Amino acid sequence: MIDTNSHRRSSAKKERPRLAPRSLEEIYKLPANALLTPSETALVTRLTEAALSVRRSKGQWPPFLKFGRLVRYGFADLLTPPSSRGER
Repeated sequence: MIDTNSHRRSSAKKERPRLAPRSLEEIYKLPANALLTPSETALVTRLTEAALSVRRSKGQWPPFLKFGRLVRYGFADLLTPPSSRGER
């Protein structure tokens, strides 16, 4: 029997090159309306990317935006502590 799906298994998925996250120094120079990636947000909030993902699923701080599959966080939202916004 001939395996017609062998070409699918042998071809590896091509990964898109990822940009390195900005340094904290560069992030704090951004305007308040800048959007940050999850890795940049993790640097600012001192949470891991996994913790940010769990918090997104539970609807907890910090608020986020989705553009298709892309997740972005507003820099101004990260500068506002969650306690002053009435959230835990």
